[in-house]
Amino acid sequence: MRRLDLKAIAAVAAGVLFGTSAQAQSLSGIKVGDEISSASRLDARPLPSKSVDPHEERRWKLPDGNRLSVAADPGTQKIVYAETKWGGGAHGKPADFPGFVFGETTLADIRTHTQNNGFAFKEHLIEVRPDGLALFNAYEVEGAPGVVVTFVTKLSKRDDERLRTGKANVDINRAARLDAIILADAGYLDTIWGDAKLRGKAYKPIRWERSRQAAFVSR
Repeated sequence: MRRLDLKAIAAVAAGVLFGTSAQAQSLSGIKVGDEISSASRLDARPLPSKSVDPHEERRWKLPDGNRLSVAADPGTQKIVYAETKWGGGAHGKPADFPGFVFGETTLADIRTHTQNNGFAFKEHLIEVRPDGLALFNAYEVEGAPGVVVTFVTKLSKRDDERLRTGKANVDINRAARLDAIILADAGYLDTIWGDAKLRGKAYKPIRWERSRQAAFVSR
């Protein structure tokens, strides 16, 4: 069987990636630019913090089973990074971004909704994980200068193996499903992911609207 190495998979992912009101964007009520002390209001169970150079990442398990991670600038104590990761349960499926559903919204759904492919950090295009392959599509948030939302979609371990071994054609657009959402300061992302980016010709910022829309559920 023909085998694909990680570089080949990255090339495929790159091909797939590139072929709102400012008050609305938040994750569990956490917004970029807020004081880190605002996280004390969370109705969540604290988890051990993790050092993510140059900042410390604080983490919680939310009542719906999802996990929230937050990092703040040590000098200003302002939040520069927030991530909600799906815990795998049904109660945690509704995502903070209107209309998106963890485990169901596909990369194709995201591209259709945004009408473009977003942009990617060259040094953080894909991430190999024990349970599959993660892909990252980023967008500047309209009306919120300096804020970037990144949708993390995940290819299952089975589909990842099928892609690597060439046993079957895998449509990444349909197979990769929403696993996490990251809201972050653009400068902070450049620090941790590198400032080199891939950007499609039709790229435009995303609108994060307050009103709920019908959920994207791929069949």
